[in-house]
Amino acid sequence: MLKQAIIPLAGLGTRLLPLSSITPKELLPINGKSNLEHILDECIDAGIKEFIFIISKKKESIKKYFFNDQFYKSLLLKKKDKRINNVYIKLKKYQKMIKFVYQNKPKGTGDAILKCKNYLKHSHFLMVFPDDLIVKKNCTKEMMLLHKKTKASIIESKKVKKKKISRKEML
Repeated sequence: MLKQAIIPLAGLGTRLLPLSSITPKELLPINGKSNLEHILDECIDAGIKEFIFIISKKKESIKKYFFNDQFYKSLLLKKKDKRINNVYIKLKKYQKMIKFVYQNKPKGTGDAILKCKNYLKHSHFLMVFPDDLIVKKNCTKEMMLLHKKTKASIIESKKVKKKKISRKEML
């Protein structure tokens, strides 16, 4: 069964400028938590136990987001807030599951995967791209069930009408 997921996060996030110029797109909040947390929670629900984040030096804030213990410890000393404590507990759970690999020069997805080879424990792994978030449906779980059934590599795609997508600048 698949237990590891690779999540490439080293991209520039140009489609979400100017927001992504100060905050990585993966950390932008959606309904009270980051896009990346939504992805992690879906993967954990599907049975994933370990994540390999591919980041660049420009995305160090992703690492800090999950590994900012000193901030939370000092905040909790000053403020006995149950909500903040719960957030910190959840981040500590993620910490045990995350490894970081650096891709400082954009050389594509293949290069990113090769940078992970020392951490991969099996020939099959989950590759999750953080660009699209699908709510109310655990696509990861569906893919993993299909992989288990077929014992084959799986790629999920969706047909989208050309008029629904664009890379044109919106002014």
